[in-house]
Amino acid sequence: MTGLSALAALLFALALPATFFAAARFRVLGALEASATLHALEIAELSRTNPAFWAFEGVRVRAPEQGRASGERRRVFDASGRLILESAPAVEPAWPLATYSEAVLVDGKTIGSTEAARSLLQPLLMTLLVASCSTLLATVIFALLRVLPLRLLDEALHRASYLAAHDLLTGLPNRGLFADRLTQALKHGRRDSDVTAVLCLDLDRFKEVNDTLGHAAGDELLQGVAKRLSGCLRENDTLARLGGDEFAVIQLGATQPETSAFLARRLIAVLEEPFALSGGQACIGLSVGIGMSEPGLPCEPAQLMRNADLALYQAKEAGRGGYRFFATEMNQRLQERRALEADLRQALASGGFRLAFQPQINLEDKRIIGAEALLRWDRPGHGNMPPDQFIGVAEETGLIGPIGAWAINEACRQAMLWPAHMNIAVNVSPVQFRQAGLFECVTSALQASGLSPARLELEITESVLLNDTEDTLAMLGRLRGLGVKIAMDDFGTGYSSLGYLQKFPFDKLKIDRSFVRDLGRDPNASAIVSAVVGMSRALGVRANAEGVEEQDQAALLLAEGCEEVQGYFFGKPMSAEEFSVLLH
Repeated sequence: MTGLSALAALLFALALPATFFAAARFRVLGALEASATLHALEIAELSRTNPAFWAFEGVRVRAPEQGRASGERRRVFDASGRLILESAPAVEPAWPLATYSEAVLVDGKTIGSTEAARSLLQPLLMTLLVASCSTLLATVIFALLRVLPLRLLDEALHRASYLAAHDLLTGLPNRGLFADRLTQALKHGRRDSDVTAVLCLDLDRFKEVNDTLGHAAGDELLQGVAKRLSGCLRENDTLARLGGDEFAVIQLGATQPETSAFLARRLIAVLEEPFALSGGQACIGLSVGIGMSEPGLPCEPAQLMRNADLALYQAKEAGRGGYRFFATEMNQRLQERRALEADLRQALASGGFRLAFQPQINLEDKRIIGAEALLRWDRPGHGNMPPDQFIGVAEETGLIGPIGAWAINEACRQAMLWPAHMNIAVNVSPVQFRQAGLFECVTSALQASGLSPARLELEITESVLLNDTEDTLAMLGRLRGLGVKIAMDDFGTGYSSLGYLQKFPFDKLKIDRSFVRDLGRDPNASAIVSAVVGMSRALGVRANAEGVEEQDQAALLLAEGCEEVQGYFFGKPMSAEEFSVLLH
């Protein structure tokens, strides 16, 4: 600190007089340049009118004390440098001198030169005066800096260090500090043969709070979460906010896995209590993934974090609000999932999907009135893969949009090869329905194929209607406005099916196969089927029973008044070629 103070004072003492003298010298040189240039122009003009001017030699003129040239000495030299004329002030300019020369040009040819000179003694004396004053001020500054408390600087450095390592909103360690502490914890754990556990925490339903109550409420909630979580930890544990609604805990020197499991349950429980926010009340949950090092064995921090993240993914897949430990098979499942995603992308790019068609039958006259298009995929190296094994991954990765669009286009194209009275039904995933572009996809498929909109039927499940109901109903209305039919699939298996029937006029209700399977054996199943068929008749919509596999089931459905069925008894899903043969 003393060295810095002395350096600052020295710089001040030198900089001010040096700047003053440089400015004064610049002003003198500027005046000399103007004077010499003007003098050169006058001599050039004189030479044109009086060529004998250069016959003079060493003529000296002494100017009066108060003359125009007072304080400045002027000289004229010929081309060889011989002095021709000198105009000097009454008092010879004192040392040191500043001089400036300018060539005398006549018709572009140098015939001589002029020189102007002034003394720099006055600016130099003024500079010494300024130097004296600046030295005095520098001494004062040095004294002030010497007595200035170091506490201010220490506080500034401490604050900067804190901000670099902590989250500004919650005050918790940030990702950088967390990574550093995890590295140190693993080193100590390996040396002492202790287990280091990492718990990755992810808030459930946090986005809903941001969307409904605003970001200010979201920030307030994160601060409350940090406070509650901190209250559950020991002194040697580390809680950090990694970003967004993601937190993490480093747990040291504990009996594992019991201690981590206990902490996970406690953290989940403490966040189940509602949060009182300025914008309202928020109820959230917590999912926890736990990764642990092996005693005495090396473990990379990045790998331990990946393990905890994988466990967190499993916890959220299991329904949220729980915790999971990392297991080796989790990593295997992740690798399999990535391979599945890559194969799905390849199949989409190379045309690896196909459609199977299951006949839909008019139960009264047993005529084929249409078909349901079912997605099929012969995965290389795995054979035929059922949709329930890859649709979930397609939905999570966003591939369901292009896959669903392909299915709609292909179904419309195939239906154009059938008789004009036959319809084609296509399932629409809830995720595909929520993505942008479904309406444009349907209109494009109809235009490209030439299929009448009345022959296309889109099947949706109740889950489509669970979120953003107004927007969803508006989209259904636009599709129905095209002339496309809308069917509710798996009717009766949800919680609010009847309420949705009141909000939107569906064209068809599809009775779930779970009720059809127990017809004639379970009175409740028979009652539900009878009620759905009666309801559809009262609403003026068709009823379709799925999963009909026996003659008795078909007979009972016919007796109930069900108009339409599909199932193995009438036909399994088949290729487009097989379906065409069946039609003929």
